[in-house]
Amino acid sequence: MNQHNHTPHPQPEEDRGAAREETPAPQGQEEAPREQEAAHRQEEPKPPYKPYSRKARLWAWVGIVFMIFLVLMYTYAFSSGIILKY
Repeated sequence: MNQHNHTPHPQPEEDRGAAREETPAPQGQEEAPREQEAAHRQEEPKPPYKPYSRKARLWAWVGIVFMIFLVLMYTYAFSSGIILKY
């Protein structure tokens, strides 16, 4: 007879930490591991905020204006029937 031992797949490390925070600690158990985890998360350095350059922002606005122009142009062409002549 072939018996299979089915064990659940381990959760990814970040999921295990999140699940542990949601469940309340049993009475009489210290919360030192949770505090150490929270301190470890706070120590991770965040990359400094770096806004896009003026050139990149300018090109983004050019793209937005161009798309608005295309929408208006095709709306006029379809509503007036000009596009059907060609």
